[in-house]
Amino acid sequence: MLALCACANPASTAVPDAGVDAHSHEHDLGVVDTGSFSGPELLSDTGLYSDFATRTIDADVLTYGVRFPLWADGATKTRHLWLPPGTTIDTSDPDAWVFPVGTRVWKEFRVDGVLVETRFMQKLGQAQWERVAYAWRDDGSDADAARDGATDALGTTHDIPSVSDCNNCHRGSADNLLGVSAIQLATGETSEPLAALANTGRLSVPLAEHPSVPGTPLEQAVLGYLHGNCGHCHSEYHPLANLRTIRFRLPLGVIDAADAPALTTLVGSPMHHTIDETTLGIVPGDPESSQMWRRMQHRGDGNEMPPLGTETVDTDAVALVRAWIAELPPSM
Repeated sequence: MLALCACANPASTAVPDAGVDAHSHEHDLGVVDTGSFSGPELLSDTGLYSDFATRTIDADVLTYGVRFPLWADGATKTRHLWLPPGTTIDTSDPDAWVFPVGTRVWKEFRVDGVLVETRFMQKLGQAQWERVAYAWRDDGSDADAARDGATDALGTTHDIPSVSDCNNCHRGSADNLLGVSAIQLATGETSEPLAALANTGRLSVPLAEHPSVPGTPLEQAVLGYLHGNCGHCHSEYHPLANLRTIRFRLPLGVIDAADAPALTTLVGSPMHHTIDETTLGIVPGDPESSQMWRRMQHRGDGNEMPPLGTETVDTDAVALVRAWIAELPPSM
């Protein structure tokens, strides 16, 4: 999300971030956001847990991790996916999975070990999703649907997103789910979630090759971070794609790191704003002059990227991206 939402006038005739892309398509699947949530008011009534008191998950639920987690100010997350019996994920386009109607996915957030929220999504119909975050009570007895979100949940600095906030990010995916994708589920672990889905016949078309991220370990770490943290807004699926050509989502099959969209759309590209005296997305070999790196360090002033879901700079990522830009050859 490194150059979208802080633009006050995205339709301006001024030089936009990395130029206008008149050929980008809208959300091909036409994903519908209901704008509201009509499901259970209490998390205990959702049926997500077979035994709510002990937080027991059914055996047919996939508890999974992702290779490149979304930064959430250090909060830890536990992710769960449930697919209706006998259904498969349509993986005919390996970069744009389509999930069966009835799919349910939820994610538990903990801050300093305290369970503060559970985000929940379910697919109600073709290209129609409903979502809400449940805010946990002080005593941990249950969680309540928080349609409008909540600030500083349970006395922490963690903010729970509103239904609208959730949609702002999720609409940047082909079928509204973030993280449940080939690259993200290819964790390389013994209990890899991608392999678990493939081995149980939940993928309609097996992947031709195991997903990989190109480049050196540093390049892989940076391209993966940008893919997982910025790729859902800066993708060809987001409605703003026709106004912004910056792309951080990494498609499958990129062999050379130099061909990754994060480089091909940002190196030497003029930005819409002058921020910290920078005007170009990435200046190879010069992190200080690269606006992408600069914006990662902003919070609360309208120039921050990502613009949602974080109040604290990810210092590890900032250092990682700085090292990456510093190593880029000036001749790029």
